[in-house]
Amino acid sequence: VAGAPAQTGKLVQQGQKVLVIGGGGKSGLLCLYEAKKRAVVSRRVIDDEICNYHFNSQISDSLTIESKTFDSCIFESIDFSNIKLIDVELIDVIFINCNLSNQVFDNKMLSRVVFNNCKLVGISFIDTILHDIEFINCNTKYINLSGSNITDFKITDSDFSDSTFNECILKNVELTNVNFSNTEFLHAPLKNIDFSNCDINGITIDKQSLEGIVISKFQAHIIAKMF
Repeated sequence: VAGAPAQTGKLVQQGQKVLVIGGGGKSGLLCLYEAKKRAVVSRRVIDDEICNYHFNSQISDSLTIESKTFDSCIFESIDFSNIKLIDVELIDVIFINCNLSNQVFDNKMLSRVVFNNCKLVGISFIDTILHDIEFINCNTKYINLSGSNITDFKITDSDFSDSTFNECILKNVELTNVNFSNTEFLHAPLKNIDFSNCDINGITIDKQSLEGIVISKFQAHIIAKMF
């Protein structure tokens, strides 16, 4: 095991796809790093699952992470601008001060994930299962959650303006000081969801989705003008 990273460096050639079994430990992660450096053409490293790891260093080279599950991991101060995530699932994961703008998690499952002080502009969660997800002080403009099944969803001090929640199933949602201006909620029932301390100016919503929504008197005046 001690010599595995060095051996990986000798074996991996440019353009190869690399499968590392047991890449969650220290030696395995070093093997992944060596493979990533050697497979320089596509920067593609493939593994099945990474558990209990704290990622806190910048990655300047282009990298594709594919068909991977991250379990009980922390990503801190990582800019994913040069990292392409494909077919990635997240379980018990925390993102702190990260930039995940324009990443795609369509048709996936995320469970018990926290985004804290992150930039998530244009991120896509179309037809995704989202369970126990929290956004704290995040810039999530242009997020697309169309068709997603969302339960135990908490948003605090975040910008969700110009976003899309069309045809979502929303259950047990807690909102605190969220900017939803110019956001769409079409065919997305909002019963028992409290928007009273949120900005809903310019939202697009249908009458059926409004049934049971909790809003302030001022917001009721805004919505009344829509119909």
